[in-house]
Amino acid sequence: MRTTFFTDTLRTATILLVLLLIPHLPAQAQITIADEDTELPDYTDYYAAVEALEAGDYATALEEFRQSAAEGLHLAQYNLGVMYYTGQGVEQSYEDAYHWLLQSAEQGHLNSMFNVATMYYNGQGVNSALMQVWPLSLFSRRQNLVQAATWYQEAAEYEHAGAQYNLATMYEVGEGVQQDLGEAYKWARLARDNEANGATALVTRLQQMMTAEQLARAQQAYAEWVLQYRS
Repeated sequence: MRTTFFTDTLRTATILLVLLLIPHLPAQAQITIADEDTELPDYTDYYAAVEALEAGDYATALEEFRQSAAEGLHLAQYNLGVMYYTGQGVEQSYEDAYHWLLQSAEQGHLNSMFNVATMYYNGQGVNSALMQVWPLSLFSRRQNLVQAATWYQEAAEYEHAGAQYNLATMYEVGEGVQQDLGEAYKWARLARDNEANGATALVTRLQQMMTAEQLARAQQAYAEWVLQYRS
């Protein structure tokens, strides 16, 4: 049972969800070019929710986030998911948190991608009650790990350090993906570049596990990724 975050190969049973009160700088996945024909999102309800939240008026914040989220604003969906996950101003519900975070993730919101992946990894709010009963739980666990790896991969491609680290650990042991020390090394190096906690130790451990030939191939894969996506 993995119960801590960013130590060794472990992930937390409690997602590190940070409530964003203003639109943050988007990752590449979120960048769009607006022209005169582009319909820009309406942030009115979102900002009203932010103001209410800052004032401690959780009921109004929840109502306004819901309105904005229902209209498709990914930031509102993310923050609504956070409120449901943490139980801030609303009865805690992993199912509702997953619902809104998934909608935001599908629009390319980077932190939502990461949090959806972590919810899949920990089996929080992603399965029906029936699928939590043995032996169906064994099947759902395998499927959840595949989904976790998929969403970590999405976020990792856009330089989310935590996702890069977690994806590396999954490749290291073969969780949700076929075990591949070369892929693990590549993502661990990328995570180390982005100063993810534990990444340096992970890189060192992987180097000790690999043959000279494996390490050379992994270093080449890392270099090619850097040249393609960071140059």
